[in-house]
Amino acid sequence: MPWSNRFSKVARDIKTSEIRELLKLLADPEILSFAGGIPDPALFPLDAVKRIEAEIADDDACHRAALQYAPTEGYVPLRQWVADRAAAPGFTFEPGDVLITNGAQQGLTLLAGALIDEGDTIAVAEPSYLGALQVFKTKGPRFLTVETDADGLTPDALEVVLRQGPRFLYTIPDFQNPGGMTLSAERRRRVVELAHRHGVPVLEDTAYRALYYDAPPPPTLLETEVRFLGEQGRAEAWRENGLVVQLGTASKTLAPSLRIGWTVAPQPLIEKLVVLKQADDLNTSSLNQMLAHGLATTILDEHVVTLRRAYGERRDAMVEALYRNLPNDATFTAPKGGMFCWVTLPEGIDTAELLKLAVAEAKIAFVPGAAFHANGGGANTLRMSFSTCSPEDIRSGVEKLCALVRRQLA
Repeated sequence: MPWSNRFSKVARDIKTSEIRELLKLLADPEILSFAGGIPDPALFPLDAVKRIEAEIADDDACHRAALQYAPTEGYVPLRQWVADRAAAPGFTFEPGDVLITNGAQQGLTLLAGALIDEGDTIAVAEPSYLGALQVFKTKGPRFLTVETDADGLTPDALEVVLRQGPRFLYTIPDFQNPGGMTLSAERRRRVVELAHRHGVPVLEDTAYRALYYDAPPPPTLLETEVRFLGEQGRAEAWRENGLVVQLGTASKTLAPSLRIGWTVAPQPLIEKLVVLKQADDLNTSSLNQMLAHGLATTILDEHVVTLRRAYGERRDAMVEALYRNLPNDATFTAPKGGMFCWVTLPEGIDTAELLKLAVAEAKIAFVPGAAFHANGGGANTLRMSFSTCSPEDIRSGVEKLCALVRRQLA
């Protein structure tokens, strides 16, 4: 069977994820990987997982429900927990504002299906999360890219883009993947103001929000929008007319294999997403939702403190090593949270070629930055994750990698 002749246009055009391919390198114990932005499995809350699994199994009625089909919208107690965490001054979210998904990635997939037709324009940061770009590209849009600096999206560039009427803006305001930058409070308000002025929805991805190492990030775009609407005397109108859609996930703080994500959105959009999810997978695993709810309501806050301490030490080690070893004509972000440092090398260095050299000679992996640029470019950039490496390995690995960079420059 010549299967290549049977593929749809989407299947023909879709490309493999560079990050997924690089994660295969983790099978080689000799490779020091700065590639995957994944949690350290040594920090998974195994004892709490075992305890809650046992509690579910010991209650026959609960256990049977955990093994049964369930409402597409999700497990109500978990949706209530998400709604409570999203609460803003003067406004209370409800379970009906929340859809539970198979990770935030499914939320992006459903939103792409609901909001993009082929040929539409959508706005993304430059650089932007590769996983989101991969999903959006299956719908055949044109990308409008918004310039970023150390404080995230630049307002002037954003206004120019939003004037062109994209279907939506996608952004990660907190410790961005891949850039590591955090959108300032002033800029968050500006994003909301511009979105309402031009009538452009904003998809806010909060995957890394809990992982701060210095101070909590500013209020979310969702909370900023509720405040903005409240100042105009119509905060309650958010359920019908809000523009900010928030995505969240348990993958970075509890465990990726739970595949628990959520989307908080105004009612017309939630209703459409539910129908799309029904057509996609009926419902997210009830057992995993119950387990995630048990973890979230008992140990999450304490567990996140442990994560911040461990990842914060690793962030410090990588920032210090980059300061010490990078050539003077290279730059990088010193993130206040999240899992990533973003490095920009001098023009002329191709980080895809640098990766081949790094793997072959130094047994070090990272993600070349071109994959994070929607319309091309970024050949001299790279993303480095510190989440799974010890401070000692980070210092040694960065020193070796920077030695290769200096050699290429020479």
